[in-house]
Amino acid sequence: MQPPNQPHFNTFYTQPYSFTPVNVQNDPQHGQISPPDESASLSTSQQSYDMSYSQASFEQNSLPGEWTHAGGVGLEAEAELEVYEDYASGSRAGRDDGLVQRVFVDTGPKPLCRRLTSGSSSTDSLAEGHQDVDGRGTSPKKKPRITLPRGRACVPCRKCSGEKPCRNCDKNGTECRYEEIQRKKPRAVMLEELELEALLNLKSGQPIPKRSFSDHSVVGYTPITTPSEQSMSIEARLDSAGSQTHTPPFFDPPPVSLTLLSHRDLPPNRTALNTSITDIPPTSQLELALIQAVLPHTPFLSMPVHPGRFLAILSLPPSDPNRPHPAFLYVLFSEAVRIVEQQVPSPSLPPPPSSLFPPSFEPLVPPPCLDRNIILSQVGGTSVALLERARSELDLGIRNVDRPFDLARAAIGIARALYSRGRFIEGWNIPAMRLVTSCGLHRLTGTYIPPAGSIGPGPGGPEIMPPHYAPSHQYRHAHVPVYVTPGQAAYPSLRMRPVIVPPARDEIEVAERVMTFWAAKMQDWESGIGWGWTLCMSDEQATTQWPWGWGHIRPRIEPFGIRDLYEPMSTMHTSPQADTTYLLATKSTALLHRANSLFDLPIASHPVPLPDGRVAPTYLPPLADIQSIETALQIFRQRIPLPFHDVSRSSASTPSHPGTRPEETYDGPSDPWWICLHANLYVAEMLMYKEMANYRPEVYETSVSCARALVGLVQRIPQDKWANVDMLVALDISLASRFLFKEANRLISVGQAQAATFASEEAEILRTILAGPLGKWLPMAGLHSMIVQRVREGWPEKEGEYERV
Repeated sequence: MQPPNQPHFNTFYTQPYSFTPVNVQNDPQHGQISPPDESASLSTSQQSYDMSYSQASFEQNSLPGEWTHAGGVGLEAEAELEVYEDYASGSRAGRDDGLVQRVFVDTGPKPLCRRLTSGSSSTDSLAEGHQDVDGRGTSPKKKPRITLPRGRACVPCRKCSGEKPCRNCDKNGTECRYEEIQRKKPRAVMLEELELEALLNLKSGQPIPKRSFSDHSVVGYTPITTPSEQSMSIEARLDSAGSQTHTPPFFDPPPVSLTLLSHRDLPPNRTALNTSITDIPPTSQLELALIQAVLPHTPFLSMPVHPGRFLAILSLPPSDPNRPHPAFLYVLFSEAVRIVEQQVPSPSLPPPPSSLFPPSFEPLVPPPCLDRNIILSQVGGTSVALLERARSELDLGIRNVDRPFDLARAAIGIARALYSRGRFIEGWNIPAMRLVTSCGLHRLTGTYIPPAGSIGPGPGGPEIMPPHYAPSHQYRHAHVPVYVTPGQAAYPSLRMRPVIVPPARDEIEVAERVMTFWAAKMQDWESGIGWGWTLCMSDEQATTQWPWGWGHIRPRIEPFGIRDLYEPMSTMHTSPQADTTYLLATKSTALLHRANSLFDLPIASHPVPLPDGRVAPTYLPPLADIQSIETALQIFRQRIPLPFHDVSRSSASTPSHPGTRPEETYDGPSDPWWICLHANLYVAEMLMYKEMANYRPEVYETSVSCARALVGLVQRIPQDKWANVDMLVALDISLASRFLFKEANRLISVGQAQAATFASEEAEILRTILAGPLGKWLPMAGLHSMIVQRVREGWPEKEGEYERV
């Protein structure tokens, strides 16, 4: 199919309340009220709730309206029944707290029976009658005493009818004054107030306090609500936000100490807070400002998006299914807050060589619609909390299978954020690759199916706002025979190749899925390079075409994949189309992982007999595997256009791209993809020649020279250009620095002190980069500088990790 034009991406409660009294029979603080086999309940209608305890009734199973004691034994204490009322908005009329209603039962030493007076004026009014021990009725000569609600007697006489003014004060001519009732708040409300006050009083740099388990135990349970159900209007606070800088109440966790245990990473949840604190209202100015702040950085955060389309679907109503999933939005919000707080410079790529890439119009992403100080006054310091919110939304979305493609992008972004913070084990266990596989992103063919009624892209390319998906029955399935060779029977298909997303609707959606897969695949390679973990998806299982462009989404058909990288006769190596630095960095990551895996191939882990009769694995890779990687690296270097070469290492014998003019130059150190490309190649060759030295000792010095070439590379990079460098570069620098420190120890052991000092100084340059300019933007780089320091001091690389037996 011909590729089309290429647009550029860059109620008030009305039901009655019903309460059940607390069983306080055996409570020493409350005495005894009823026998164990008796129960009582207090029913209050909404009308009586709003009219200050207007009606109430006690009900007893044996004798209605009656409380009795067994054997006539006197009670020794006053019993207090405390009933917690569930209240809603607008249902607290006439009450200051609206939370607690108490019922007092005066249990004196005399035997008595307490009855409720029918038609009493309050819920606490109890008519009291005296009864003899022998059970005779109440004497008609005595007036029944009126028991008023608590606090209803006036201050001067403390014993009156509760009227205003009361009869006694009116008769004596004194001022009739009533006290305000002081009711204590439930402890759960008090704890929540204290927690919110503590958050408001946090000073700069202080960690967010954890809530103890006892905080929840006072109410007996923790209500479970979805993150989307809890909201807090941040938009309403924008009007009151000034232009002055506000100290953020939250901060990222501080870096851990040098005694890092790799299997005990940073605490998984430093922000056990109400999710309403991190709620970003949909279609609000704050949401738009955060997205505009993060969009230029998305290619370097493993979350490539089409800027124009993403802003278009972000403007849809919250109920529209085409809107991005909250999990994807909140991981973008988390990165946006970090970018705004740290003032991360926006990536600015150098202009590409005009002889290789035709000029194209790159639409600029508009700057944030809100001032930086206003943004920080609303969400400053909530980057970690927003990330935890994204994880909660991801879990909820997986349960409901809601917009799975967005869930896959969110999982990739969350895992990358955890890696960058040093939470390695936690990030690797995010189900990113499983979601990618279930969406079918590993087997994309580059084709799309327009929805029913759509005729495909117009002359100007695909529309920014995507069309709606067609009904599922309109898409072809495996049980429908379409392509049948003449003379061949159309046998029924018994199985499908299921995916959980419908086919792509246009070229933009195809490009989004392709770029998302390679973001996940690069992350999978990075975890294997950094920590030696097995890939979640082997290279042989992926047939999706290589990405294109400079990291942003743009449509284009490219028929080559991973297998062509290791096939010397593939036409990919002779294609007239030049590769961008982004595509070259992606391919170099694959080569680096293949070279890194040489130290632990499965075939090298098989036991072999030793001369002393024992058996042990050799861990030496076969020479043929090493040579295949050497060939792939050599062919790949020949495909790098001349302007993209590292001038400190390029030689006249290196072939250049046929369409390149010799006078063209490229500012490589200002391009994060160019930095990643050459750092990957130097470390891949270092690892490959180190393994080949087991068979050919003379190539060991080539391995050392590759590590030293990386030192020269990092020394030419400007300080501000480290801000958007991929975290894979930190792994490259860490591996090379550790290798040079170990090389210095080897040189000392053979008596070459001067060479050892030189190697140690070069290794220290790399370690300083990790701890300094790169660690400023990437906490994970600072953690790897600690690992390098341990190697320098002669300790194992990571405490808490052990060699596999």
